[in-house]
Amino acid sequence: MLITSGSLGPTAYAQRVPTGTNQIAFADFEPGSAVPAWDYGYFYSDGNIGGTQARERTYAEPPDGKNHAFRYWFDTTVFAGFNSWWGTGFGMPVPWVNDPAAFNSEDLADYILSFDARVEGLAPGQTTARCVMEFRLGTGPNGDRWALVKALPYRPGSNWTHFVFTLAEGSFISADGQPQTSYQTFLDGLLAGITSVRFNQNHPEPTEFGFDDDNAIYLDNVKLEVVQYDAPPSPPPPRVALNIFEYDQDGKDVWWLWPNYPDTTQGWSANPQKRATYWGDRLSAGNGVGGSTAIKFAMDNSVMTEPLPGWAGGNIVMGGPANYAHLKSGNLRDYRITFDARVEGLAPDQQTTPVTFQIYFNAPDGTLGAPDGNRDMLLRQNVTISGVRSNWQTFTAFLSDGEVNAGSLANFQAHWQRVDEIQFQFQILNAHVVSVWGADNDNAFYFDNIKLDFMAIGTPALRAERLGNEVVISWDPPETGTVKLLWGNTIHSVTNEVSGATSPYTNSVSAAPRYFRTMWVPPPPGT
Repeated sequence: MLITSGSLGPTAYAQRVPTGTNQIAFADFEPGSAVPAWDYGYFYSDGNIGGTQARERTYAEPPDGKNHAFRYWFDTTVFAGFNSWWGTGFGMPVPWVNDPAAFNSEDLADYILSFDARVEGLAPGQTTARCVMEFRLGTGPNGDRWALVKALPYRPGSNWTHFVFTLAEGSFISADGQPQTSYQTFLDGLLAGITSVRFNQNHPEPTEFGFDDDNAIYLDNVKLEVVQYDAPPSPPPPRVALNIFEYDQDGKDVWWLWPNYPDTTQGWSANPQKRATYWGDRLSAGNGVGGSTAIKFAMDNSVMTEPLPGWAGGNIVMGGPANYAHLKSGNLRDYRITFDARVEGLAPDQQTTPVTFQIYFNAPDGTLGAPDGNRDMLLRQNVTISGVRSNWQTFTAFLSDGEVNAGSLANFQAHWQRVDEIQFQFQILNAHVVSVWGADNDNAFYFDNIKLDFMAIGTPALRAERLGNEVVISWDPPETGTVKLLWGNTIHSVTNEVSGATSPYTNSVSAAPRYFRTMWVPPPPGT
């Protein structure tokens, strides 16, 4: 950021001011107004059973019938005594401006999703229902190439309640068998052009409604808006990677990996008789990038024959040395994972498969409560990477691109400074999909150059305040290294160091403009 002392008002800051919102999409379900063109309902379960459901896109609300809403009615009687997973839900498009230019921000926090909801038919003693708004942005001619799928949990009761989220909230998920979406796929979608705004509304295992035929959820006034500002966004500050761990298995090794061959205890399956076997080799010589050493994760899924189980998977867990001093915040957006990966043994005509990276942040016993003899897991985060091929590729993602699998973000944000152990694993979550893997014993992932970095802000932004004939320039300290203050007489000549300047720095106002910027100075090597 550049600041001139000759053109300041009372206060100048490196930030934009919101001026309002622009509406992108809206559904009020009023006849002749904003009503979605179509909708659908569904049940999903382990066992392929389902109940009965019906929808009304312009349901007239009692008592006078003047207000309309969407109504989803469903009968759960068939699930009484059913002991596995199941759920129900519905989906539809949201009428929108049909202009990709409406998505004019790359910041998910600038997009505001709001809606009204209520439910009927809750079981005795139940006051709210567990619901998930699965909001979707799509690209392509049919609008079904998902750039963004966000799961936003909420709990409506019997009275109308207004819910508001930003698209920075919730977790990224996969949809319709397509790979996991992420912030990167959202950015890619903006470049390709958003062509659809849709949602699914899910009730995972909706036992709060009991097992009967009087269950319903209502939605109204579904709206997506984008925040507008008084100026274009400032360029993001440069960031520098502070390495927490790096494993290349050629001198930078994980300390342990489990299961090692021939241990085969890490699989799971909806049908215990159809559990694939898995094994790992933390020093797979010659199989890494350029013929180096790699980590091998192998699978034999020969048992995956008809009838296939509803789900099956497996994993290898590992850990090693780490620099915990480089854990510097509780924000998952500050942490980046990078690794090289390739796959062997995919079914004929199958070119890619996803893999899930799962990371554990552990703290000393007693961090989360009374000591119980075990370490406390603050957070277990899943990040699913799509498109792993037979040739080596480098994959990069931020931990915020994933979803919480166990523990909580609140625990991590409260206690990240106490983390003294990190474990991670790679997971195969589609072992039962024989169209991807076949059903044989020649399946394997190879991983190399696995890194976790904290992305520190390198150059802090400037703030300036005019006090009489003086301008006070200040900046926050960087997370690592130091800062020099530079000045120049033109916007293109800000190269002169203000010797010994620290924040806040006071500069006298003169007739000639003077421009300032900060320059980051990295710490000495090895610190």
